[in-house]
Amino acid sequence: MTRWLRLYDDTINDPKILKLPEATRWHWVALLCIASKNDGALPALDDIAIQLRVTPAKATEILSALVKAGLIDKLETGFAPHNWNGRQYKSDVSTDRVKRFRNGKRNVSETEEKRPQIQIQNTEAESKKEPRARALDWPEDFREQFWALYPNKVGKPKALSKLEGAMTRGVRWLDLMDGLRRYIQTKPPDRAWLNPETFLNQERWTDQPANVSANNGKTGNIIAASDSLLDVIDRFERGSSDVDQIRSGEGAPPVRLLS
Repeated sequence: MTRWLRLYDDTINDPKILKLPEATRWHWVALLCIASKNDGALPALDDIAIQLRVTPAKATEILSALVKAGLIDKLETGFAPHNWNGRQYKSDVSTDRVKRFRNGKRNVSETEEKRPQIQIQNTEAESKKEPRARALDWPEDFREQFWALYPNKVGKPKALSKLEGAMTRGVRWLDLMDGLRRYIQTKPPDRAWLNPETFLNQERWTDQPANVSANNGKTGNIIAASDSLLDVIDRFERGSSDVDQIRSGEGAPPVRLLS
């Protein structure tokens, strides 16, 4: 099992270390690793020699030098790094740190795995939205068409957001645009134009204003007469039984329509 051990970064400035030959410094670090695997104690001399890759005589020489330098303590039961329990205390053992490291790495992996799913979900939501729009006869350029027709071009971002909301609620495109044209035709001249956001937010395309008003009587009469004439012509062409003749005016002779 691999463990962590503490090595203070100021070790490179420790006089005890600086006075050692370069090879012995490495041997000291190696003995710390060996002690970490043995709960802070060094094993028998033969085992130390094997792990240092030296002879038992050389291992004895290394231990003597480190004991003299105050870096290794000679105990009744053997040898141990100086102040091991103080520097490598239990709360600093690698278990908790390794857990935090591994959990952090796992969380990153899980996040990365979830991202494609989120993107797929967004794509699916968009794909569901588009067929619904097509089913309701909303053209792809519905934003451009609405904005081109609306006479009072203010607050475009909010207005288009409300327009998209109407689409997702299931409002029919033709109903909305017919209502907009009706509003343009029948708005009294003494009234200000509604902001497009207000028009959409209040669903004013559903309004059914009277064709004749006190301030717009002539326009209303013309529109009403035109609609009535077109309706009669349409019924006449379809052979409706309730329309036999069309006259230019009351008492005037019938008008003959050419095919």
